[in-house]
Amino acid sequence: MMDFFANAGSSIEIVPLSRLFLIFLLYSFIGWCCEVLYVGIFYEHKFVNRGFLHGPVCPIYGYGGLIIMLLPHEVKSSWITLFVSAMVLCSAVEYFASWEMEKMFKMKWWDYSDHKFNIKGRICLLNSVLFGVMGIISVHFVQPVVDRFVLKLNDTSTVYLAAGFGVVFIIDNIATVHGLVDFSTTMAKLKEFGEALSELYSGESWFRGASMTEMFASVKERASVEKEKFSNGLLQKIDFFNAHHPNEERLVIRFPRLTSISYMKSLGLVKQHIMDSIAERKAELAMKKHKSK
Repeated sequence: MMDFFANAGSSIEIVPLSRLFLIFLLYSFIGWCCEVLYVGIFYEHKFVNRGFLHGPVCPIYGYGGLIIMLLPHEVKSSWITLFVSAMVLCSAVEYFASWEMEKMFKMKWWDYSDHKFNIKGRICLLNSVLFGVMGIISVHFVQPVVDRFVLKLNDTSTVYLAAGFGVVFIIDNIATVHGLVDFSTTMAKLKEFGEALSELYSGESWFRGASMTEMFASVKERASVEKEKFSNGLLQKIDFFNAHHPNEERLVIRFPRLTSISYMKSLGLVKQHIMDSIAERKAELAMKKHKSK
């Protein structure tokens, strides 16, 4: 069995990777719960499944939890050094995750540009301070409970649980990455299509190109008058991009601060469609309630 070295008290003990993985999942779940509660209470006022994965985990908190857990005892023994270490290290994890996701998918999945003392919108002082506080809570209150839960399991149970959850975790990651790639590809195709429409019709007085929504609307309006001047393929493409796509809606709802310099107009169209779709569903629900009275 593969092992990992961790600090326990003033000594170093060996932690099997299977147990380490279960601790990672527990911290990922706790982080997911915190995200859901924080966003639900202070922003959305409703349940929103936060995080990239479909399951109830936010891996970034799992990595942060492991980093704090593996800190030397001398660092964790003082609340001040623990606070500063958790603040710096977890902020570094968040910054790297934001940078990596931006490079991979040409989009910013969270943006703290409107917060004071932020660095490129990827991290901000408020979150960093919260990471420091969470580090203290994790070491002194959460980790003892996690240790008792994980250490109660025998080696065989630990391996089987880690293997089972590991398979589910890997499948979830593959499905999520596939969805993110599809989303990024859709944004790129939308951008390319919007540029093609601008090139074709920018000289026409009826064409409105301030946003992708206006582009599509103006072409559809003109096609209703002079349909022979527009190919069926072009109109079908517009209908396809205007259609409801659950994967896009899921990601935008989970990441309302999602931005993109490369796909600004494309993302604007998708967000507008999702807002319109949500408004329509709310109106239909209100109508049904009214009729049932």
